[in-house]
Amino acid sequence: MRKEVLLTALSSVLFIAGCGDLLSLHPLYTEQDRVFDATLEGRWEDKDSLLTVKRDGAAYEVTFQSKGSPKERQEYEMRLVDIAGVRMADLLPTNDMLGHMFVKVRVSGGELGIAFFDSEWLRERVPHENVRVARGNQQAVLIVPTAKLRKLVTRYAARPQAFGDELVYRRAPGETGGRGEGGPPR
Repeated sequence: MRKEVLLTALSSVLFIAGCGDLLSLHPLYTEQDRVFDATLEGRWEDKDSLLTVKRDGAAYEVTFQSKGSPKERQEYEMRLVDIAGVRMADLLPTNDMLGHMFVKVRVSGGELGIAFFDSEWLRERVPHENVRVARGNQQAVLIVPTAKLRKLVTRYAARPQAFGDELVYRRAPGETGGRGEGGPPR
């Protein structure tokens, strides 16, 4: 029952944020292969929201905040990994909700593009469970362990159809990022 409540709450949060809702029980990264990228760090914005990324030890703290309703905010722990030449972020909500979300990340010319690894096309090709959550709703959940998950993502990482629409953020005024625009990953 607790799992259903958590998945329902997370689905609501993701719906509000306009994000993908294909979750994974297991992470995409391993401790040995995660990467850091100082060009992601800082404040980003689009017309509706602010996105803040800051490094915190072995991970990043990520906050999405509505411009119209500043109390509407979601916080995530993020780790980066390169899979099949694609920079991917593994996002895990910090409020004890269940499920990793995977996002393709692109930083270029003062823009941050993110696209969730989730599409109708992808769901027809990957093994997942449709978990029943409150009020009869269904939640798609990847249940394969990390090693198999990485093989699955490797197969589809370079396929645009595997991702939702890219969300584009621009650097907030006065921001230059962790080590300036376009600096090499750490």
